[in-house]
Amino acid sequence: MRAATDKFGPITVLFNHAGTIVIKPFLETTLQEWDWLHAVNVRSMFLMTRAVLPGMIAAGGGSIVCTSSISAVAATPNEVLYDTTKGACHMFARAIAVEFRDRNIRCNAVCPGFIRTPHGLREVADLGKLGVDVSDAAMAAQQGRIGEPEEVAKAALFLASDESSFVNGAHLFVDNAFTAI
Repeated sequence: MRAATDKFGPITVLFNHAGTIVIKPFLETTLQEWDWLHAVNVRSMFLMTRAVLPGMIAAGGGSIVCTSSISAVAATPNEVLYDTTKGACHMFARAIAVEFRDRNIRCNAVCPGFIRTPHGLREVADLGKLGVDVSDAAMAAQQGRIGEPEEVAKAALFLASDESSFVNGAHLFVDNAFTAI
């Protein structure tokens, strides 16, 4: 963070995008996996946001975008651990937005559905191995098609930009109506 500030000046945009997934039956989930996934998906947002906020406030404001997921509101079998971390991401964005709104800080979450990334394709494959219907027909019924990374990136850029200056504490679902059904 110090190197970025030295090179580019005050940080006024933060994209909390670190994340991964554990897919397995709940009763087979270990405490170590629970702690590890919460550290990657939730603790990382806490640490980065806490590190950036003082400079962002001193600069007069900024925008924080957190990657959440449809899994924050739509549970999937064998993803209790992942769903739980994404629920935390969801509320983190809202709570930061409320606490820092008066200091011109916006915080929102982008919430992808199934996306054609290494993470998304591994998720689909692993769920299929565990008997979850992630066939092309199921994907078509749930969200029409698999999403493309650029579609999520454009949504995140919108939330980070001044174009969304009155959007704060929101969850922008990039899921082609998966969560609307």
